[in-house]
This record gives sequence, C-alpha cells and structure tokens, in this order.
Amino acid sequence: MNHPNLSGTALAPAPSAPRPTAGRPVASPLARARRTLFALAATAVGLSLTACSDIGGGETDNTPKNATVSASQDSRAGDNAADSDDAAGSQDDAGGDSFTVALDKTATWNNGVKARLGGFSRGTSGEWAAPSGTAYLAFSVTVENGSKNALDLNMISLSCPDGGEEIFDSEAGFGGTPDKHLLPGKSQTWKQACAFPKTAKDVQIEITPADTSATGWYRTAIFTGQVK
Repeated sequence: MNHPNLSGTALAPAPSAPRPTAGRPVASPLARARRTLFALAATAVGLSLTACSDIGGGETDNTPKNATVSASQDSRAGDNAADSDDAAGSQDDAGGDSFTVALDKTATWNNGVKARLGGFSRGTSGEWAAPSGTAYLAFSVTVENGSKNALDLNMISLSCPDGGEEIFDSEAGFGGTPDKHLLPGKSQTWKQACAFPKTAKDVQIEITPADTSATGWYRTAIFTGQVK
C-alpha cells in the first residue's frame, strides 16, 4: 500500500538569474551569487526534511520469512496474552513503502512503535457474527507505543489474507481495533479474525499504523508465513 510523502520528494531547481526587463535594473553578479547560495541552502534543508518524513521499519529478527505457526481449533478459549518480544535488532527497509515480517516475529518502526501477532486459531463464526457461519483464522494483535506521540489504535489499518473479510463477533471477542489512543510507553493487545478457508495455509496480514501528528507516515508491515 502506497502512502503520500507529506513533505514531498520532488525539489525545485535553484532559480536562475532574472532576465533584464524594461524599467528594471539587471541584478549584479554579486546579487546573483547570493541568490544561488540561498537556493542551495534551501535545497539542503528540503533534503533533510524529506529524509525524516517517513517512518520506516523492519523485522526485529533477520530469519527467513517462511515461518510456520500452529493454530488451535477453538479460538473462543483464545489466549489474550501477548507473545514474548523478539531479540533486539532491525532490518533496514530504506527505499520502500513496506517491509516483510515473519508471522512469529515483531515489526518495529523507526520511531519505536512495534506490532506483533500471536495466538493463531481456526474456527467458524457464530449465528450472530458478521459474516456468520464463516471459517476464520483468529489471532491476537499487540502494539507497543515506543514513540513520543499518542497512537490512535482505531486508525490502524489491518488487511486480511487474500482480501478476506474481517469477522466481527462480540461473543468471541472479535470487535476490531480498540477505539482509544495508546500513550507513549504503553501497549495494547486485542483479538481479530479474518475469513480464512479451512484448508488454507498461506497467510499474509498487513498492518499500517496511522500518524495523526502530521510528522510523517508509516510503512506497511507485511506479516507472512503459514499456519498448520
């Protein structure tokens, strides 16, 4: 998923000296040199701002991305506890708008925000669920806010495998992302479920936090692997 770079990446070239016009004196060589110097300085500042405008990220472990996780057969007895965090370290994802993370690893953005998945389980949505009677893959989502700004959890975008529908089932605890702001230094875990055929194994779940402070944008973390 592409996101606009709020600061912009295209920089205008330094302005050239103005041509003589009737009734207007021609700029002296010294004045033109000063304007050129100011333009170069403005370009350097623009490049610096552009470098800080996106919130990149990486996986906290550089292991292969073909991780396989186990999924129980009954998510209604699900585990809300967060999985233990991974070892320190990150992979550089410079130059892209997304980065890939194994299902059992943690995505870490450069500003300190982290996200991980866990507690995978399979089931069928209940009579009052939306949609009802649908095979699903359930999992927990844990977000840690290591940044300096509050993070609006309700603005987090989560894409289900193969574009499948998200399951909403209050009895099973599938209510979508929490409607709250996560303060710096805090973490939050919740359950989500996606329509997922009973025989399917390959999983790709995409998570993109949203920056409401207008200081940049987040790259998309693509969690990928297989479930048994």
